[in-house]
Amino acid sequence: MLSVIIPCFNEEEIIAKNTNKILNWSKNQDFKTEILVVNNNSTDKTLEEINKFEDYEDVVILNELNKGKGFAVKKGILNCKYDKAIILDADLSADIKELKKEWLGVDELLIIGSRPLGNEINTPKIRKLSGNILNFLIRKIFKINFLDTQCGFKYISSRNLKEIGYGITCGGFLYDLDLILYCLNLGIQVKEKPVKYFFDRNSSVSLLRDPLIMLKDMFILKRKYK
Repeated sequence: MLSVIIPCFNEEEIIAKNTNKILNWSKNQDFKTEILVVNNNSTDKTLEEINKFEDYEDVVILNELNKGKGFAVKKGILNCKYDKAIILDADLSADIKELKKEWLGVDELLIIGSRPLGNEINTPKIRKLSGNILNFLIRKIFKINFLDTQCGFKYISSRNLKEIGYGITCGGFLYDLDLILYCLNLGIQVKEKPVKYFFDRNSSVSLLRDPLIMLKDMFILKRKYK
């Protein structure tokens, strides 16, 4: 049994198509799947597109008014029906097909998708550089060895999934790091696995604004996990 969490902000052009893609994928699996689509205070027609699925038994539509990917992911985790969940970006830059079925048989496990270990396609050099700098700082400051904490592909299995959801306090893009550190503190096994990643040029990450916010959040998390 698997919960699929999709946080989305202003994804009117793709959210219906990609939700259908996951629904079609789930029909070919031998386990039950629910899809939690979390609208994160979108200003376009994202919610209208999501509401097209309101009569689908396996789709849960959620709204998170606090703007920030971390808030949306937390909302999804706290509303999961199952204790195994995969977190995907709305653009499916790392596809749900990257999920390995053998992970479902392991308890207390966090899988973080890794672009450096896998195949990253069409990402501009400046974004790769900024991502490498961010992860270098994260490795040095938090003394962890993961090459890619920020890829939009996470799988988690835990009997304490709700507790982990409540433990996430970072509402922004560094929620990934918060999740990883919280799981490590709980003694949950964290593994980095290669994924194929297709860059979306409509990414909501701003190279001018978001790095400063991430640096601020990084030092907040340093105090949290000192």
